[in-house]
Amino acid sequence: MKKASLILALLVTAAPLASIAQSQNELPTNLSGITTTTAPPEGFDALRASDADLAYYGFPPRPNDYSGDYKSWAEAITASHERIVPVLEQTNIYHRPAAQSPSPAANEAASFNWSGAVHTDSAKKYGKSSYDYVYSYVTVPTAQQATGKCTGGWDYASAWVGIDGWANNDVLQDGIEFDAYCKGKTKASFYSAWFEWFPFSEVRIGGFPIKPGQKFFIEIWSTTATLGHAYIVNENEKKAVQVNFTAPKGTKLIGSSAEWITERPGVNGGLATLTNYGSQTYSDVHGETFGGTAIDAADSFPVVMLDNNRKVISVPTLLSATSFKVQDTGSAK
Repeated sequence: MKKASLILALLVTAAPLASIAQSQNELPTNLSGITTTTAPPEGFDALRASDADLAYYGFPPRPNDYSGDYKSWAEAITASHERIVPVLEQTNIYHRPAAQSPSPAANEAASFNWSGAVHTDSAKKYGKSSYDYVYSYVTVPTAQQATGKCTGGWDYASAWVGIDGWANNDVLQDGIEFDAYCKGKTKASFYSAWFEWFPFSEVRIGGFPIKPGQKFFIEIWSTTATLGHAYIVNENEKKAVQVNFTAPKGTKLIGSSAEWITERPGVNGGLATLTNYGSQTYSDVHGETFGGTAIDAADSFPVVMLDNNRKVISVPTLLSATSFKVQDTGSAK
């Protein structure tokens, strides 16, 4: 599962060149400083394209493992029939670094806002041991408020993949949100794809379809310590979206942790009430460092989510080496 040494050397030393090449094919979006990449011409074969051509057209990096990880990537790329030009909306929702807490069990970590899987390495600054990219498939759950409860407003939850955030102050991430509203007899739900580089807030991706039950591929990667890229595919509707964005001022990626997370985000200065999402599966969980070290779900450690009273409200369960399930345990607060 490791990349050939020559490819590794090119990735590490020429990453700024790749970002420059890609910038020549970028289009501005409605938000300043955020771009999308022009779709490839008709007949372009991404599976046979060079790494340089993939970067030029905004596709995520090609894995080197042709027996497993490559198949997951190829499925997503093949499903990318239409590249959506996104309409972006900055929100007041924040997907923060893990609010770690002593765990109720010895074999797992705990957090007040995260549940899922985390892998850490020894990176102290952006370089060869930093995580290059992280991806997974997820299915959009049905968003509901907790059974028997109506909070009088919105509950929030998101599923995302990311880099950094477990032991530092930034997170580079993209994913999907699924929110639920209840006030009296009025109920509603809301779904959106998004990306974020905390301490910036979430940016929703408008014009990109998302419904409960649909299968999504989500990937995040970087080409410099201050330049990130997100790629999301709705496999059911064969549509993809790609964005390029820079780190908040004064922020640089370290790449010391990789995450696959279901989160109750920060809203209005505090942690949101968690949407009752039932259960959700992360499959084809994969990531790599610039040095070629590959990681998956079995390599990572589980993180349970606690409510404000330290009750466990979201729990991950390993299903295979490359997949796990998270489950809402019934508490909304």
